[in-house]
Amino acid sequence: MRMARISIQNGVLLLCIALLALSAGDVWSQGGYGSIVGRVADDEGNPVAYAQVVVLGQSWGAMGIQDGTYIIKNVNVGTYDLKVMMMGYEDKTITGVVIRDGENTKVDFKIKRTLVDIDLEEVVVKGRRQQLIKKESAQGHNISSDQLTNLPVDELEEAISLKAGVVAQAGELHFRGGRAGEVQYQVDGVPVRDPLVGGGVALATLAISDSDIILGGLDAQYGNAQSGIVNYKTKEGGDEFEGELRYITDDYGQPDNTYDNLDRMFVGFGGPSPIRNLTYYISAEGTYQDDYPKTIENRTHRNILNFISVGDRKDNSLKMQGKLAYRPNPKLKMTLEVINNHTKRDNYLHAWSREGYVETFFDTTQTGTVMLRHGAWSPTQIDSTYLYYNAAEHTPNVIDDFNQLKFVLNHTIDKDTYYSLKLSRQYFFRDNRVLGKEPWEYTGDREADLWLNYRTFESYDYFVIAGDYPTLSTRKTQVYTTKGDFTRRLSKKQMFQTGFEFSYNDMYLFQVDRPYQTNTNGEIGGSRTRYHYYNPEGAVYTQSRWEHEGMVLNIGLRYDAFSVGDQIPISEVQKRVKTQFSPRIGIAYPISDRDVFSFHYGRFYQFPDRQYIFDDRNVFDGRTRGNPNLENETTVSYQAGIQHLFSEIVFGQFSVYYKDIFGLITAEQVPDYAGTGNVRLYTNKDYASARGFEFTLSRQFKNNFRGEISYTYGVATGVASDPNAAIVQNFLYLPVSEQPLDWDSRHQLSAQLYIANPGSWGCNFVWNYTSGFPYTPIQRNTRELGPEATNSRRLPGSTSLDIQAEKYYTLWNQRFRIFLQSRNLLDAKNITNLTPSNWPGFPSATGSDYEKYYTETGRAGGAYIGDDINGDGIEDWIPLQDPRVFGDPRTIRVGVGFQF
Repeated sequence: MRMARISIQNGVLLLCIALLALSAGDVWSQGGYGSIVGRVADDEGNPVAYAQVVVLGQSWGAMGIQDGTYIIKNVNVGTYDLKVMMMGYEDKTITGVVIRDGENTKVDFKIKRTLVDIDLEEVVVKGRRQQLIKKESAQGHNISSDQLTNLPVDELEEAISLKAGVVAQAGELHFRGGRAGEVQYQVDGVPVRDPLVGGGVALATLAISDSDIILGGLDAQYGNAQSGIVNYKTKEGGDEFEGELRYITDDYGQPDNTYDNLDRMFVGFGGPSPIRNLTYYISAEGTYQDDYPKTIENRTHRNILNFISVGDRKDNSLKMQGKLAYRPNPKLKMTLEVINNHTKRDNYLHAWSREGYVETFFDTTQTGTVMLRHGAWSPTQIDSTYLYYNAAEHTPNVIDDFNQLKFVLNHTIDKDTYYSLKLSRQYFFRDNRVLGKEPWEYTGDREADLWLNYRTFESYDYFVIAGDYPTLSTRKTQVYTTKGDFTRRLSKKQMFQTGFEFSYNDMYLFQVDRPYQTNTNGEIGGSRTRYHYYNPEGAVYTQSRWEHEGMVLNIGLRYDAFSVGDQIPISEVQKRVKTQFSPRIGIAYPISDRDVFSFHYGRFYQFPDRQYIFDDRNVFDGRTRGNPNLENETTVSYQAGIQHLFSEIVFGQFSVYYKDIFGLITAEQVPDYAGTGNVRLYTNKDYASARGFEFTLSRQFKNNFRGEISYTYGVATGVASDPNAAIVQNFLYLPVSEQPLDWDSRHQLSAQLYIANPGSWGCNFVWNYTSGFPYTPIQRNTRELGPEATNSRRLPGSTSLDIQAEKYYTLWNQRFRIFLQSRNLLDAKNITNLTPSNWPGFPSATGSDYEKYYTETGRAGGAYIGDDINGDGIEDWIPLQDPRVFGDPRTIRVGVGFQF
């Protein structure tokens, strides 16, 4: 550990020298930006459309839209005065508005009508067009809470998947061709990621005020992410009490008159507290549904008012958030936030989706052993030897918990100097087991695995007829993070920013397969792993911005240090602390008043998920071992873009990118240091590349409609899509060239149209097309698979049309709405996962039978090879119609909402 401290200290010293060198020169990197959002209303609360809001003494401003809302983006941190002007109304100025880095500052105006009969001088308002980002080379998208409310989506991730440069595949998001784990999720600038296995967090919809999606051009303040950033900004209470209630269902009063048996409830409210300058905001979201595909597990529930169902379902989640904000003075702000998510769900497993009766008898053929065996299956009970068995009730229940406690201090020292300090504690928990059982309580055959057991007798079938799904796992991770940022404007054209980040990870994992067996060490389980490791990591960065004759140059340097901790013996570790320097260079240049060109070069590093370091270090059962000598994965990225303002409300963006990705993790056979054989070990030997271009054309809301259309052409190729691909596919030889990756969809087209009369009605149409993902053709007689065949063919493309229509009413002087939402309105049957997992060893153990079936017949849905039914001497396919292969069918929901 002493060596780790020395290495980190040396790295920090080197970076401090670099900081001093940069600060002494003529080049400065990008500083902090925030946004101003709000609403202009008259003294009766009615919206004032098209009012002008300007930042006094600056060139920033914006015009409100029909519902009175406005937004001024990319305002430098500092303190400003805002003024609103509208003909027929009195001007109003609000002073001392503090803009903080990465935050939305809410400023609402209430203005009075006035009658004038005198000549007025011409008023010229010069405001920066809010769409053109003239000082940044980062590229991405923004989704506001209002847009999220109007979209027919359940989660923010679904809205993100509609944006250019984003591919959604198998429930994961891929930014510009990268792996799903290369996207970092943040909440108010604090990274949220389970360091053991990756992944982010989903927040309650009403808790989100804004979200920034960065696809490329990451500045030095962003680290441990190769593909992009998703930053959630959570809501805070304002000067007045306000809130919202919302309820959505697809249950129309009868048990068989529903799609997913969905009930979803939202509540969010906040405002000032009895304590001066202290505001609060609280939100909760509960979702209970038997989503597609449904399971046959028996669950108890009851109905309220004949249409609200209460009780456990296949998927149950509760997301809660609470935030306190305290402003003792205009320059100082402190927030304390708690986020708590709880999910309990079942996974649909096709082989475990049958219920009926199975024949049971005792086997006395083995010497000295009497074993309970299972024979024929029947949908009805034939005699007393047939016992009821519901396979779905013997699959694992998954419990996911996430908790975050976060404190943020923002202090504006003066109009040119600003800093922030963020402290966070995160807790990730997942438990995956059957009926809450301990390993020794699992039922199965201790002499032979259950799927071989039943096939020994009369039943030659794909479906399970006895025993528990043979796996159990528990995972706990705690992450303690401290993050600080300091921003200083040195002159009108020079900005300097620096910061640090430190995290300490506490990780525990217990996992066992086939717990009804005993392994070679006399322990329960055919294979098992258990460990509890700790590791620290940290980073410091600097970035500067220099403006000269319209051109803006952003330069940044980041230093990351990662330690595997001191629990692994030094004899197994070549370098306990891994360090990296990451340069970032970006240029933004306004070609004209309506055009901005930008370019960015960056070198991005990402620490490997700790499972690839710590898993199975002391296991000798053939599983892939973790490697404490893994290095950081690396991406070298180039991008260029042009923004063009066609008119005051029509904006376009075009960008091209290329990414070279190397040091990716894969598994390979290596000599065993403890013996004479070979073992499987994770190493940094995979590589990939991604390139493409994106185009987005958007129109702001005016004349009762807004719209957006985006197109992406992208190519994502590499050695393997998964770290375990080389082992699972059993390659005869290593690949010598890149192949299409699983998420390599070449074309994506998305269109949105929102038509509305604000305050009266609205309708949002969302259409999305994705060209076919690749798959690997396998013939029935294929014995070994060559790498050149991997993903060499394409599935059909997928498409969907979603709509949301809403009608607004005034009830008790408050806003009330009803809405109708349809997902996949045209009921398109899209192939979303050709080869879902059929572990633990059915005829399609690796999914190859599904691929063979599709290759030979062109039909999806899965099958396995059974008896020769037609007598032609060739075994025939037994189709399965596995619903996991296809995307969700059409659903129609209704809902009500109430704002106060």
